Amino acid sequence: MKLNISYHLEETRFILHIEITNDTDKERSFYCYNDTGGLARNGIRLFNANHEQAEPYERAFISPLYTGEQVRADVLTPNETGQFELPAKILEEDGELILSFKGISFRIVRGEKFYITFNFLGAISNLLEVVAESE
Repeated sequence: MKLNISYHLEETRFILHIEITNDTDKERSFYCYNDTGGLARNGIRLFNANHEQAEPYERAFISPLYTGEQVRADVLTPNETGQFELPAKILEEDGELILSFKGISFRIVRGEKFYITFNFLGAISNLLEVVAESE
């Protein structure tokens, strides 16, 4: 599998766009949902301006609301590409910025760039540079 990420930042909304391409010759099924926060918690890696991996500010383990419905697997045929999103918010807490996904959050320095990557299905995405806006 091949991963490529990009982002959209609008005021306090941050959306991590994930593009997954099945570069194998077989159909692949997987689950790309974040109801428990596990996808973000296990997949997102954040690095500071010095390329040092940032420790999470907070990890949240969320129990999904039981509805009795089964979650359908995502399926990609050979050479097919799927688009997925992980939304986050940028919050201010005691003068610091927090990038908060469902399942994990990170402190980020206002006005400094940071880097984000996504690991999933044994693949690692591109390293994406992001700059947190200053006031």
